[in-house]
Amino acid sequence: MDSPALNTQAMIDAVAARAASTDALVLLEAAITYAALTGQAADAMVDHYVRAARDAGLSWTDIGQRLGISKQAARQRYAPRLEVSGGPGTEPAAIAPRLAACLQAAQQAADAETSTPGTQHLLLGLLQVGRAAGVLDRLGVTRDKVLQAASRLLHPHSAGGADSGDRDGAGARTVGDGEAYDTVMRARRFAAGRGQNLAHTEHLLFILATDPGCSAHRILDDLGVDAAHIKKELADCIPPPPRPGRRGRKLAKPGRAQRACSFCGCTDPHRAMVHGPGVQICGECVTLAGEIVAAQHEQADRELQPGRRLIG
Repeated sequence: MDSPALNTQAMIDAVAARAASTDALVLLEAAITYAALTGQAADAMVDHYVRAARDAGLSWTDIGQRLGISKQAARQRYAPRLEVSGGPGTEPAAIAPRLAACLQAAQQAADAETSTPGTQHLLLGLLQVGRAAGVLDRLGVTRDKVLQAASRLLHPHSAGGADSGDRDGAGARTVGDGEAYDTVMRARRFAAGRGQNLAHTEHLLFILATDPGCSAHRILDDLGVDAAHIKKELADCIPPPPRPGRRGRKLAKPGRAQRACSFCGCTDPHRAMVHGPGVQICGECVTLAGEIVAAQHEQADRELQPGRRLIG
């Protein structure tokens, strides 16, 4: 390993080459800029190895001890956070202030469990403010009910098992699916697809309710709230997909129908379409509909098992 003196001399030489001047102030300014750049590179290197340590099953307690800080400080500094940035005009749709507040509440709920943010935390966040909170309130969804259902359905586990070295028993604990970030991005794209430049709480609730594989959907299902109920409640605040305008478009040739999905509004000519009386649906929406129906059938089968109480 190179000695600190050699490394320091190498940096001095790099600053001199960058400054290309013998003026003391120019050299000092170049040194400050170079120090900031090397500091950022060093931070990125530490971030990389912290993630590698977490992937290897090490707890925040062990990582904090090596960094010389507490496990809480290590997790606060290095754990992945929910993304709430994105100003007007960004693509996909930017995040509205009320949705940003809900995402912060979701992150806090995950932090309280020493957990990676999952869709169940997003559901807890949506109970805070916005139209989604009103919809969930009318459907009888409360924070206590969500927490109780999560404790029944989602079983915490340790990322590193018994050998993770987590002496306090909580550092490597994860709960749920950990897919919060991807779900938020889907909600932003969904809002943009509906012609809206801001993603609101109702867009995120729509995505949670219609994704049969996520933890939030399982919790809502357990509480007797299905996607149809939520979609009906959200019908007034989520506009239908925008129809292609006539201005600037060529007239369609006689006999050729406009290939736009009646559900998502896509007009991709390479996407398969299923036609019906006055409507057509693209292949992706057919797949989504099949997943929703399959999930409802699976839930109905579980409810009919002996000894299981029917919901609803």
